[in-house]
Amino acid sequence: MMDMGDYTKDAKKIAEKSYDIVSKKIPGNSPKDMILKRAVIATGDFDMKDLIVFKNDPLKTAINVIKSECRAYCDVEMIKAGIKRYEVICVLSGEKEADIEEKKTRTSAGFYRIRDELKDSIILIGNAPSAAISVYEMVKDGLKPSLIVATPVGFVNAAESKELIRSLNIPSITTKGTRGGSTLAVAIFNGLIGLARE
Repeated sequence: MMDMGDYTKDAKKIAEKSYDIVSKKIPGNSPKDMILKRAVIATGDFDMKDLIVFKNDPLKTAINVIKSECRAYCDVEMIKAGIKRYEVICVLSGEKEADIEEKKTRTSAGFYRIRDELKDSIILIGNAPSAAISVYEMVKDGLKPSLIVATPVGFVNAAESKELIRSLNIPSITTKGTRGGSTLAVAIFNGLIGLARE
């Protein structure tokens, strides 16, 4: 049987060992490096460090808006469940089937339903490309959130939706291509919370 050392029972040792391994490929300790390390650890994928895109100074913005306890909204409950040190509202909460317009997904309709609350907010999208596209459309129509973290995953509109978010003049953190997911969005936002509260 493979020797696992002390890394089968102690969560703290596992986290420390993971950090040590990742730090060999991302040796810096800048805020950006810290977010990249978290992303790599969360996904188990070193390529992730080259897929994350920071646009319009999102780290400085994130630190400021998190310190001010800005409202945060997400597309799916998994993101809300993964963030313990900040209140995050899922746009699907309180949503009714009747609220969904034809040709809109549940998450897309959820963001449209609370459009008036999204001004100056933090928007977290980890699952639904349609939600990212809807946020893009609302921003083009005048909405100004403070920060967008968009890492929707998949083969239909995921890459394109993130390109749309990157084209906006809004601070954002996104991933290139099809990879991403809610776990990654959680890791990034938890990392931003850590930076804001250091």
